[in-house]
Amino acid sequence: MTAWRLVPEERLELYSPIGLRLLDELTGAAPAGAVHAFLDRGDSPNVWISTDIKPVRTPGGVVAYPGLGRTSQPAGKPPVNYRVRLEADYYIPLYRATAGGIPFAAYPYNDSLPPQVITGQPQDALLAPAPNYPFPSHVPVVRGKVVDQSNTEVSDVLVMWANQERVITSERGVFALPLRLAANNTPITIDAIDQRTGRSGNVTITPPADLRKSWTITIS
Repeated sequence: MTAWRLVPEERLELYSPIGLRLLDELTGAAPAGAVHAFLDRGDSPNVWISTDIKPVRTPGGVVAYPGLGRTSQPAGKPPVNYRVRLEADYYIPLYRATAGGIPFAAYPYNDSLPPQVITGQPQDALLAPAPNYPFPSHVPVVRGKVVDQSNTEVSDVLVMWANQERVITSERGVFALPLRLAANNTPITIDAIDQRTGRSGNVTITPPADLRKSWTITIS
């Protein structure tokens, strides 16, 4: 029979190079439904390879990757670039307006040598309502799609009203934008901005009557 005992001087150090606090952009609370995180490794500039590395969810709901970067010989090794992609039942992440994921670097470390950069606090990962989001009945919503000049639907476009509300278009260019603070019977402008290409467009509507229509915004 083997007996094990703990040696106080021995310990296992685990660091996570990233922590993501998932937040519903509309409510500021934890998101509804399921949110899945996927990790890609940077192979070369703008080239990402998917991994099977699973995240850990902390009791506070933070997505983390403890142990990422841990190696037996960290000295002289460069950091490895990664990115996290999020897929959710009722949301499109706001980062989609500019990037395919949330990038970060994992610095090598071991029990004797900590990583060169230590992440102390999680960062907020804001999730904007997708077209199928279960909006409360009292929240007015304008729905529509964004297309380019050839009438092709455009995904990952930021749709917003007066810096008050914002969402991201789906793969089919569709959006559902809440208008919680918009005054009734007063014209407002809905802007669509493709931050990846610089294209933009807008449409003017008057709630609540125009909320019964589906609107098309053309960007150029």
